[in-house]
Amino acid sequence: MKRRTIVSKNRKCFIELLHRDSDPGVWIVQRWEKTFWFKKRISSNWFIDGSQALAFAKKMEREHMVF
Repeated sequence: MKRRTIVSKNRKCFIELLHRDSDPGVWIVQRWEKTFWFKKRISSNWFIDGSQALAFAKKMEREHMVF
């Protein structure tokens, strides 16, 4: 089962954290940019620890905040 946690839903910075139960040592942080109906993946970073992945996602959210 794939678990998806959405960290940020901004139009310019859509960030999600992915984790699969079948592979417990892999955590993926993906950043997307949304335009109308389309999403374009900007980056994909892989981690072996969930806390590191979440900290990285939060840091990325702060860096790409849109006011």
